[in-house]
Amino acid sequence: MRPLLVISIASLAYAAPSIQWKHCTVDNFPALSALAQPDDLQQLATVSTDIIDCAELQVPLDWNHPHGKNITLGMARYKATRPDKRLGSLVYNPGGPGGTASTGAIAQALGRHTYTNATVEHYDVIGLDPRGIGLSTRVKCDPDRYNKRVSLFPTTEEEFQALVEKNRALGESCRNLTGDLFFHVDTTNAAKDIEAVRLALGEHKLNWLGLSYGTQLGGAYAELYPEHVGRMVLDGNLDHAQSETSTLQTEVSTHEDVLNQFFTWCNTTATAEQCPLKGQNLPQIYDDLIAAADESPIPAPGCNGTCRPFVTGEDIRFNLQGGLVYVQKPVGSSRPDWSDLAQILNETISGNATSFSSGFVSFATSESDPSYPDIAIGCLDWSHASTTLSEMIYKSQLSTYLAPHTKGATQSYRYQASCIGWPAPLANPLHRLNQTAMAKAPPILMVNAFHDPETSYVWANSLLEQIPSGVLLTRDGNGHTSYSLGGEASTVIDAFLVNGTLPRRNTVVDS
Repeated sequence: MRPLLVISIASLAYAAPSIQWKHCTVDNFPALSALAQPDDLQQLATVSTDIIDCAELQVPLDWNHPHGKNITLGMARYKATRPDKRLGSLVYNPGGPGGTASTGAIAQALGRHTYTNATVEHYDVIGLDPRGIGLSTRVKCDPDRYNKRVSLFPTTEEEFQALVEKNRALGESCRNLTGDLFFHVDTTNAAKDIEAVRLALGEHKLNWLGLSYGTQLGGAYAELYPEHVGRMVLDGNLDHAQSETSTLQTEVSTHEDVLNQFFTWCNTTATAEQCPLKGQNLPQIYDDLIAAADESPIPAPGCNGTCRPFVTGEDIRFNLQGGLVYVQKPVGSSRPDWSDLAQILNETISGNATSFSSGFVSFATSESDPSYPDIAIGCLDWSHASTTLSEMIYKSQLSTYLAPHTKGATQSYRYQASCIGWPAPLANPLHRLNQTAMAKAPPILMVNAFHDPETSYVWANSLLEQIPSGVLLTRDGNGHTSYSLGGEASTVIDAFLVNGTLPRRNTVVDS
């Protein structure tokens, strides 16, 4: 159990100043230049502060020492479009870890859909970038060390040592460039930051909309401050209580499940225009592509230093998970959906992996690249106790048995492999949410699809067991998270955020 008294004392020892909102410009917030395209920045400079503004808040680097060094939290606020109906502030997290919430507010202000109409009518939506990310004090690393290629599935002692050395060297570069923040970007510290933001906003309760990793962050907040929870939505749920092997097993299975759903979609639902691979033996074609790319990496001639110049089978297996997120992209989204993925795979099969490399494969180009917080936070949050080649081979064998196409290539496995040798101790150990604390929380709406490539329906049900006031809404469909899709699940989420209306338990919607 967690020492809640100590947490409360740490919070009370911090006196949150009021937030000073300013025009969202590079002059006021230089970090914006790294988050937005020049055309967007020029357009943003013309948008009235009646629509969007930005702010920073100083918080302790280490919440166990609230009077020590400070870091900066950056955020953007998209103001309620119907002030007469305003219900307060809603803090939004898009997931990750490493997702920038501020860019969602900025995109909304520039006319690109991020939030539902009901949300923006009733709330000032606060795009708060967690510590280490975006407009906040950032994690920095050496891009060359990040980009160095090693296999995350070593089969020899030499390959295993190369993996550990890459992890150690990258971590040391992050530690040296980031400073002490490197040891304090875990989710528990980030949840305490949210409480500081709530206090600084002057809100009596925290209204929260968290997607994917945002569910872990929201759950951590509710565990620490259950009596301060307002209307909380957890969409696409992470369970931080599973063992290392169970976590891997569950995510491996859900990635494989949704890849099979993609194969079925292509051959039964999609048109030939949507999926040029229609009518073919897609599982075999996919397996042959992986084997061929591992034997002879597929060139990406259009990268020109902005993405990896070739793609391996391991690259495809890992990064396809992100390509399965949207069956059909939400309105205003530029992220690839299943039709885009089918086109990209077809190009890759034809020998040109440029679109795959530029669209999915992470490649760092600077010391402040947005790729870094994911691994820095993941290594502080997720268990990586397997430290030998034999243990890694066991995981590979288990994963291949459970998922013969994807063979274990998931975000969970990436943490378990990439954090071996990381020069920072685990700061936020796996644990079930404190039941004494969670019994004090008001109703919390949880949402999950049956077929989610990243956050399994199994995780959602396991997390539900830890939230006595939780009500789980199930979407009978594919894809990662539901809020942005504009279907029935979105409508139910809006009803809860606006009116406090919860669905009946065990409700299943189709879209």
